[in-house]
Amino acid sequence: MFPFVWFMFNEQYDRALWTLLIAGLSDGLDGLLARKFNWRSQFGSIADPVADKILLVTAFLALGLTENLPWWVVAVVVSRDVFIFTGAIAYWFLVGRYEGSPTMLSKTCTFLMIVLGLGVLGNLVWPLVPPQWLEWLSLLVVGLSIISVGQYTVLGVMGYRRRSSTSGIGHD
Repeated sequence: MFPFVWFMFNEQYDRALWTLLIAGLSDGLDGLLARKFNWRSQFGSIADPVADKILLVTAFLALGLTENLPWWVVAVVVSRDVFIFTGAIAYWFLVGRYEGSPTMLSKTCTFLMIVLGLGVLGNLVWPLVPPQWLEWLSLLVVGLSIISVGQYTVLGVMGYRRRSSTSGIGHD
């Protein structure tokens, strides 16, 4: 992600756009191949979501720091990913191995985050998308991010309760 950040802070938005697009496409191809050929590992199940979070957080922080995306959007997106990441770690330590997979809501939210980031960058290179559409997309991403945090909270609590009732966690 260093090249992306470098390009952003040097206002080389075309290169930043291509770098983010290639990173996103390679991540998508990696996931597609892993599912198609059942290439799964414990390391990959942890490393891939962490890499995804680093990619999104870095992109949104760079967009915010260069004042190309409002800070309230950046704050919600980054907070969501930090919440999910720390929640998964807390679950791992408090309950046990984290076997979660992204929900459809989370996948949709992440997809729209990527579309928003690429849309903002794309408009810096070729201003084709009306600014109002990016504002509406920003509001949608913020709303879905907040709902996603709620969903993961409920799922985490339910998982904890289910695990504790079957294993005696928290019982005398």
